[in-house]
Amino acid sequence: MAEKRKYYIRLQGRSVEVARDVYTAYYRMARRGRYLEERDLTHGKVLYSQLDSSETIGEDMIPDCDAIPVDEVVETILAVEKLQKCVAMLREAERELIDALFFSNGGDGMTEREYSMQSGIPQQTVNDRRQKILLKLRKMMEQ
Repeated sequence: MAEKRKYYIRLQGRSVEVARDVYTAYYRMARRGRYLEERDLTHGKVLYSQLDSSETIGEDMIPDCDAIPVDEVVETILAVEKLQKCVAMLREAERELIDALFFSNGGDGMTEREYSMQSGIPQQTVNDRRQKILLKLRKMMEQ
């Protein structure tokens, strides 16, 4: 009678006897891992973790595609500052109307109808004044 062959794999520095299918699967998986590493070397693949140094982490070099570009943030800040200066140059009544329609109620503003009821000015007049003030602000912003 022929002796059955015994199969061993190394785990944590020890040889462990396993069944043939476990042995085959283990070494197939190990060979696949080596193949992928060899392929990466052949194609020049570099892992971000390989770029780690004492000052930086390689993963920090991955661009954040969802981040707003800095130049857009700066442009927005400059536009807001200019708008604030332009609004400050408006007459008191114009500033009150703009503040009420765009900045009151926690920044949501109020409707023309609400402002009309509060101030006693007809809604159509409120609308006309708003349009004129916005046109004036637009011209001031373009200068």
